[in-house]
Amino acid sequence: MKILTFGDAMINGKQFTKAARMLGNHEIVTTDWEPDWGRLQNRRLVIEQQGPAVEEAPLMFKENKDADMVLGLFGPFSSEGMDSFDNLKVIGVARAGTENVDVKAATERGIVVVHVMGRNAQAVSDFAIGLMLSESRNIARAHMSIMNGEWRKVFSNSDYIPELKGKKIGIVGFGYIGRLVAKKLAGFDVEILVFDPFVQADSIDLPNVKLVDKDTLLAESDFVSIHARLTEENHHFISHAELEKMKPTAYLINCARSGLIDTDALVQALAEKKIAGAGLDVFDIEPIPAEHPLLALDNITLTTHIAGTTSDALTQSPYLLVEEVKKVLEGGKANWVKNPEVLQHPKFREWLSTL
Repeated sequence: MKILTFGDAMINGKQFTKAARMLGNHEIVTTDWEPDWGRLQNRRLVIEQQGPAVEEAPLMFKENKDADMVLGLFGPFSSEGMDSFDNLKVIGVARAGTENVDVKAATERGIVVVHVMGRNAQAVSDFAIGLMLSESRNIARAHMSIMNGEWRKVFSNSDYIPELKGKKIGIVGFGYIGRLVAKKLAGFDVEILVFDPFVQADSIDLPNVKLVDKDTLLAESDFVSIHARLTEENHHFISHAELEKMKPTAYLINCARSGLIDTDALVQALAEKKIAGAGLDVFDIEPIPAEHPLLALDNITLTTHIAGTTSDALTQSPYLLVEEVKKVLEGGKANWVKNPEVLQHPKFREWLSTL
């Protein structure tokens, strides 16, 4: 078997190669798609928004057309890219989202797509709570005032700066990250309201957590933290109508995908003090343009899409991916396969038997 590792500035090919050796004594070719951090952030955002076909098939695909497996992170896996190979059978991406993979095209070609759920769940859940505290308690603004030679004590929310104790925290999306946010907030003695159409009430085993409808969550929550995956159905899940339903003392947190919030609607709501504040780690355009209206607001905390970027998350990701790939190769129960129907494809089964 030939394995192509397809790294980038966040997780390089050498790291994937180290993990791939867990699969046995196979030929491994180590490559990097985009080694420059700045360019990577731009290219990955465009791919996530427009799909992998926005990029040409990488040259390393054509140079390694006999590869059976490709392991990577953010690089594009379009139908054209897949057709560069003669016998590709496995695409592995060390992330939960597969926006950079044309899963439909892979399925049509009998290629199994493996991803990793929860690789950065600890990191993102930590960060979401950090944004709640930073925005509501003016931590970043106070720091900036000191750095600018000031000693600021009065802020946009000075009349209603909250403590977390006793507050209602609304969590949109109750997967790996949403559940961790709820678990970690338990020590703050809060009530958790959850909206997730794919979750049943009897599957929630955490104390002080209640499954509610969308309108109830928006109307009652003191903080709304979004942890859903972006789909066509929930694009602009939060827009003008939803912001109107929130408390004027409430805060909106987004460490998931920018498309879940209508940015224009949020800017208007913050400018008119319809909600108290917001914390954002994701944006429609990254980096944020210098003239963007978000930058004129004094009741928002902005960070540079770093919620999931910790040393622990990055180091572990290739190994989590390879462990899942190993289950596929050994015919075991794999939990993180995007197109499990391909596992029963005759050509795929025949290929497995040759390993």
